[in-house]
Amino acid sequence: MKVGFGIPNNHGVEDPNELVALAVTAERLGYNSVWVREHLFHSTYVAERLGDRPYHDALTVLIAIGTATKTVRLGTSVLVLPWHDPARLGKMIATLDQLSHGRVDFGIGVATTRDEFENLGVEFTTRGKRTDEMLDALQALWTQDTPEHDGTFYRYSGLKFSPKPFQKPYPPILVGGSSPAAHRRVARIGNGWHTLRQTPAQFAEGREKIIALTKKAGRDPSTLHYSITVPMKFTGKPPSALVQDRTALTGTDDDIADTMRAYRDAGLDEIIVSVSTGDLGENNHALRHFMENIWLKL
Repeated sequence: MKVGFGIPNNHGVEDPNELVALAVTAERLGYNSVWVREHLFHSTYVAERLGDRPYHDALTVLIAIGTATKTVRLGTSVLVLPWHDPARLGKMIATLDQLSHGRVDFGIGVATTRDEFENLGVEFTTRGKRTDEMLDALQALWTQDTPEHDGTFYRYSGLKFSPKPFQKPYPPILVGGSSPAAHRRVARIGNGWHTLRQTPAQFAEGREKIIALTKKAGRDPSTLHYSITVPMKFTGKPPSALVQDRTALTGTDDDIADTMRAYRDAGLDEIIVSVSTGDLGENNHALRHFMENIWLKL
């Protein structure tokens, strides 16, 4: 199992350069990856958390991180595909993959913030269909010299598209979510499943469903990559939930290590630890404490 760190672009850090510095520290400490989140407006729970503080753009931050680092992988946890145009997003992801020499992990999702869809003029009820078509459109853009796509929402033909991604055929598509639709999306087109706040028991159950669906779709499930983003807090007190029922890394160092082992035993390939605060001191402390006192002793 590998470990990544969630960069708090979604927690109101005033200076985005500080987010880049966190990623540089994560790379130096030995983390495999760094991940950013996406919202475009301060919708519902985002507004409650941030007030007037900023939510920095996911890909802009990731591009800056990519140019400041050399080895750490660059993940999106997750980009909301219905909010984007496939050609524009396809070019941005391909350019980032070229800039970073093939370090992008393309986590995608559909989101549930209805008010945000309304502000963007995107029909909320079509978000799943748009996401499925967007994935097909992106595949065409990334693999065809003159891409052809004729769908319900997106159409293009007759023009060349570049650059192509550094990774071939394209960056790993990691499908977010835990719904049956998300599981089917992994099985149909995904290179992996990237979920949030699932217990080890829930993760194991979802993984088995995805394996069965992938086989049914005629694809090899052994090639899939499984990752999860979970919040982490050093409380020093034993968590109340049994290890298989925990949705966060909390408690003592030993408690957190036990939860990590439960995820590993459930078949997880990578865990992304995230500190639910924009406090840079807490983030820097968590980066070092986790790596030195938990991860390296597993």
